[in-house]
Amino acid sequence: MAASTRASHACVMTSTGSIFASSATDVTIERVRQLVDQNLPEGLTLEYKESFSSGIVKSVAAMANSYGGIILVGVRDGAAADRLVGVSEETIVQIVNACHDAIEPPWEPEIVSVPLEQSGERSILVVRVDPARAPRPLLMNGSAPVRLQGRNAIAGRDRLEALFADASSFTAQTRQLLPQPVLPTQDDGSPDADFIFRSGFWLPLGEAASWRPLGDSGIDRLKDALQNSAIARMLSGWASQLGVRGLNPFDRRGANRAHRARLVWQAAEYGPVTHPIEAIAELVMAEPHGAAAPNLSVTVDVVVRAGAVVEAAGWPAGHSWRLPVPDLYATIDALLEGLTDEVVVQALADIGGVDPAIVPQPTSAHLITGPPVDQLLYPERLTAVPGAGASHGANLVADPTLDLGIWDERHALVDMWVQQIALDAGLRGMEQLIQALRQVGESAIS
Repeated sequence: MAASTRASHACVMTSTGSIFASSATDVTIERVRQLVDQNLPEGLTLEYKESFSSGIVKSVAAMANSYGGIILVGVRDGAAADRLVGVSEETIVQIVNACHDAIEPPWEPEIVSVPLEQSGERSILVVRVDPARAPRPLLMNGSAPVRLQGRNAIAGRDRLEALFADASSFTAQTRQLLPQPVLPTQDDGSPDADFIFRSGFWLPLGEAASWRPLGDSGIDRLKDALQNSAIARMLSGWASQLGVRGLNPFDRRGANRAHRARLVWQAAEYGPVTHPIEAIAELVMAEPHGAAAPNLSVTVDVVVRAGAVVEAAGWPAGHSWRLPVPDLYATIDALLEGLTDEVVVQALADIGGVDPAIVPQPTSAHLITGPPVDQLLYPERLTAVPGAGASHGANLVADPTLDLGIWDERHALVDMWVQQIALDAGLRGMEQLIQALRQVGESAIS
């Protein structure tokens, strides 16, 4: 199963989330134009304003009380030929003053001024509303605005109580790191797998979903979405490479409860090897005592037992299986692609009772290996640093400025993660190896 090394011909796009997470210096007029040119409609986390109005302040409060987002000031809403008209720098002062006068307690969002090309007088204002920084709830005239799909509304009693009780926020929850997976072991305590790789995120729950169980219909839709995703294709590739037949698609297996769902994909047994390739997708609802669950952890684990298959197949003594870097790369890439697949995201949004726009991308990942990484990876072009010590994996954090649904940006993250795995294991040469693989892929399609 080779890694995807084909060149990307997809246009690099800019997402609302990537502009929200980027440093201010990385918010350029080119990126703003890329976002606007996609003609995205106003939604939970995006709004356009051609000029200053009191509606900007209400949207700031509503986004802060909901899921955060950005307001583009100086941009026409609609299908005009050139929607970027810009505003004067005085508009910043108007927004800041209005927020202090109308919002209780007074609070102002971050405002990034992006000059228009060939214009020294007008700019696009990118107003970034981060709920993790706001003293929620923010009130206006004694009420708490909240964000609905493309419009603002007033929070009802239950929503207002939840805002007062909620010490955390959507943004803080979705940035939490995932717990590490546990590598399977045999009866004698020795590793029962070559490696396990986990990625996922924390999904915020809508008000209704925070009280209800994980029903059959929603989990069935997720099961079908996963089975038709890049994750299932990657698992089938592993099984084909190892000569394993009899594949059991994603289905409920193991500990399933009202607030826990477990979907498992398994390759059939290979001689004495039980499930040489396996994936476990698990949804676990947080269950605070006496309160609704604030979020749902979504994780997918990929477990590979290729070494045991090779041993069972009767390889010559002294020839152990090693993990080719392209296969590690392809495994990580497929997992991230599957978790950002539109159908998978929609299924998760339905389960969580939220809009797909606020379903997070993978926030972190963990690799846990049986043998040390330097003994697991195929050593081609990699050299060990003397005295570096043993490593059995890596804890990996996603760059929030990257949109993992875009080929180029997802591969930028996979490049970084694979390099970190090697460097943590005291191995040099991974950066050059990835570049070589990329060149091979580009040559193959040229």
